[in-house]
Amino acid sequence: MEQQQVKAKVGELTQEGFFLKVYAPLFNSGISKDIGMDGVGLLITIASYMNKHGEAYPTQRQLAEKLGVRPNTITRQVKKLLEYRYNGKPIITRELRENKRGANNSVYRIKPISQIAVFEGKREEVIFHKKND
Repeated sequence: MEQQQVKAKVGELTQEGFFLKVYAPLFNSGISKDIGMDGVGLLITIASYMNKHGEAYPTQRQLAEKLGVRPNTITRQVKKLLEYRYNGKPIITRELRENKRGANNSVYRIKPISQIAVFEGKREEVIFHKKND
């Protein structure tokens, strides 16, 4: 069965039957420990909305529904993900775009350093740092 790419609308999944690649360094580099279980879940959920250009358009409400939490929980967790840096690089960015009604829509980009990719997306190698525990 041939898959068809469709034009993305806010909050719409753009590809049926695609898969996410989650690379092991997400967990053994310390990223998952730093952002926590909620951060990993949210990052993967946002990634599930990505198109082949790496853009994702989910609404806060949609993310909250998918994860079984309130929208204000998503707002707080998104802020944490946007502030987080690994080796000085963001794992996710957000651009606010004004829609036809004058409201802002979030456009997320999951960065290669996050160790999450869709389609034939690339990931960035991570440098492991030993911690003195």
